[in-house]
Amino acid sequence: MDVSLGAIALLIVVMMLFMTTGMPVPFSLGGIAILAVLVFWDPSGFISVSNGVWTTFLGDNYVAIPMFLLMANILEKTGIADDLYDMLYKWMGGLRGGLAMATVIICAIFGAMCGGSGAATVTMGLIALPSMRSRGYDDKLAMGVILAGGVLGIIIPPSIPMVILSQYSRSVSVGKLFFAGVIPGLLCALIFCIYIAVRCVITPSLCPAIPKEERPTWKEKFESLKSVIAPAVLILAVLGSIYGGLATPVEAAGLGAGCSIIIALCRRRLNLHILQEALRKTLKLIGMILWILSAAAMLNTVLNVMGANKLLQAAAAQMPGGATLVMILMMLLNFVLGCLMDDYAVITLTAPIYLPLIEALGVDPLWFCLIFMLNLQMAYLTPPYGFNLFFLKSIVPKDIPVTRIYKAALPFIALQILALIICWICPTLITWLPSKLI
Repeated sequence: MDVSLGAIALLIVVMMLFMTTGMPVPFSLGGIAILAVLVFWDPSGFISVSNGVWTTFLGDNYVAIPMFLLMANILEKTGIADDLYDMLYKWMGGLRGGLAMATVIICAIFGAMCGGSGAATVTMGLIALPSMRSRGYDDKLAMGVILAGGVLGIIIPPSIPMVILSQYSRSVSVGKLFFAGVIPGLLCALIFCIYIAVRCVITPSLCPAIPKEERPTWKEKFESLKSVIAPAVLILAVLGSIYGGLATPVEAAGLGAGCSIIIALCRRRLNLHILQEALRKTLKLIGMILWILSAAAMLNTVLNVMGANKLLQAAAAQMPGGATLVMILMMLLNFVLGCLMDDYAVITLTAPIYLPLIEALGVDPLWFCLIFMLNLQMAYLTPPYGFNLFFLKSIVPKDIPVTRIYKAALPFIALQILALIICWICPTLITWLPSKLI
């Protein structure tokens, strides 16, 4: 198939136009793939496209995705996040902005337990938002904290998007990606907390402290610490088994799902109805993910046959800025795509093209993958189609318009850009921990 770079760019533009009309992502990606086969190929191309979809799912690591999803859904429905919030409420509620900082910390912990974003956003939206509003917190700050905290699960291990990204790298394992995400994830959480603290100093009325007469005793504070035990056990079981060489990421995912069920049973929080609901939600989510990945695999197969990789490598070699300019353009494109589609689609669409190109340019693939993930975090916050925006919209009071949620996200998008720049300038923040542990 002899096509030009302009033809490939035209396909991408048409795909983005489809998505701006509100067409579901799988239909946009798959539709463009079918159109390209009809225009630039022949009917036999559909066989190659089908084979491309089939080979996409041959990787073992995909088995980890339903396990992490099940773990997240069980944790969401058994009230572990409620206990964590209550504990941090008692310890940090007396500080200005303490509830907002507590929300960020819980989202980081919850992300380390469930491997995603949606569960943390919905759970903390139901728990933390009413609490902060009742204490006089500014709506935009409260919602922004929940939105930003929710996306930490994308980069803090175990991360489902990292599992998918690892399938397209020949040199970066899931384990390396997991541990590479620890410091950048904590950095993002720290930046969010510093921002909250500064806002509290500048405008104290935005986030008042709990009145002294309502603050818990020291005995109540220490008793509340027992709620940390379950999350600690779960995180150690998943990440500790990988670090110790006792389990592969897939096996660790199964261990995490099993531990979440055992923990829920020990806390008498699990019954048949909750288990059925968790399994049903897991099935729905994995079905959605498979549709997106299949459609993206169709388009990737077409782009590969059209010679997209070779054309882009040739174009990159002629760019005056070298690898730096190429990476900047990649990040800008990902930012734009993140405004229109979810992270799974962005990964499946761009990673097969980006990673070979990056390795050819001599860029450290581990560092690039984490920069890629930091950029991808913003996809969940960027209007008009950021997933976290709509997760939160589905549970907030009806008097809060979606435009106010958009405005709440903007400062935290800027803070995530800051975190990305810091990790770009200081690559050791990404590479140091994996070099010591794996």
